[in-house]
Amino acid sequence: MNIYRITQYTGEKFSYMDFETGLDSDFVNELTNGKLMSFDNNTPTFKLKNKTKELPDVIGTSLSHFFINDKVKAILKKEITEQEINFLPVKLDIHTFWLVNIVGLLDCFDYKNSEYTTFKNGLPRKIFDIKFIENNIPEIAIFRIKESPIKLFITEKLKNILEEAGVTGVKYSDNMDLTMGI
Repeated sequence: MNIYRITQYTGEKFSYMDFETGLDSDFVNELTNGKLMSFDNNTPTFKLKNKTKELPDVIGTSLSHFFINDKVKAILKKEITEQEINFLPVKLDIHTFWLVNIVGLLDCFDYKNSEYTTFKNGLPRKIFDIKFIENNIPEIAIFRIKESPIKLFITEKLKNILEEAGVTGVKYSDNMDLTMGI
């Protein structure tokens, strides 16, 4: 099974999000760590930059938080059957998007075959080449792991589905050196 890291892609033709007025840091921490979240009937609004450019299907942040349009939401709801994803409504200027909240962190880090340094407590500090226990990953999945919850991973089957649908605003990398900014 091939696994990819996903990151935002703004390129020169896309609008992107001004995240300076972003979400509360406690909220972001709980979101990144797979907690079920809600905005309590208070839909946040974010500003877009380069508004004259095309609006992609996926708008990401440097923190690996992804905001998706209805097209991508429909794909994920249809295809993701073995995970819980909650979609939190947001406004990007006047456009309705959804903050993707992946509930739970997968336990699939292969400690034996990954290359990493550790903290004194033995947990991974810097991961140079991550390997996964593939039996712990659904065939079609988008996920985070507790050893590096900021990074977002996707299976090849879901990558192919998104590419076939022409989803814009995201790039896929098979580079598993998590110390790199890709």
